[in-house]
Amino acid sequence: MTEVTSDVFRLAMAHFATGVAVVTAEGEQGEQGATISALSSVSLDPLTLLICVNRASATCRAVEHAGRFALSILSREQEAVARHFALPSGGKDDAVPMHRHEDGRLFVKDALVEIGCTVVETLRGGTHEIFLARPDHITMNSRADAAPLLYFRGSFSLSG
Repeated sequence: MTEVTSDVFRLAMAHFATGVAVVTAEGEQGEQGATISALSSVSLDPLTLLICVNRASATCRAVEHAGRFALSILSREQEAVARHFALPSGGKDDAVPMHRHEDGRLFVKDALVEIGCTVVETLRGGTHEIFLARPDHITMNSRADAAPLLYFRGSFSLSG
């Protein structure tokens, strides 16, 4: 049996393939964004999803400040977008095509799915904040042949 350490736990969890998304929110220092893979549906009644964001990040502070966020689920063609928003600076500049929804939330252009969310509860989970949120609007941009960008064993994986 292997001793459970943070390195062993990280390696074990890396074997669970996840989708990749970008979360953005308007904070006190302007628009912030981060790449996340910790995203899950929670309930259909009431409609609830969760995201996990590192507490030390400007994006976490922006979500807390705004009480809402934009979630862009990425396609396999958007690995560069995922890498851009994974930078410590968050890469909030004009290098990534974005568009603003009529409610003001900022989404990655051509994402598979866009979900505008309002935070209903925040939980602490070690180094991360867990935001439980209700979807306000959903836009599905995916084509029939579109496939998601996946994260597996510490790397982006082109699905499909």
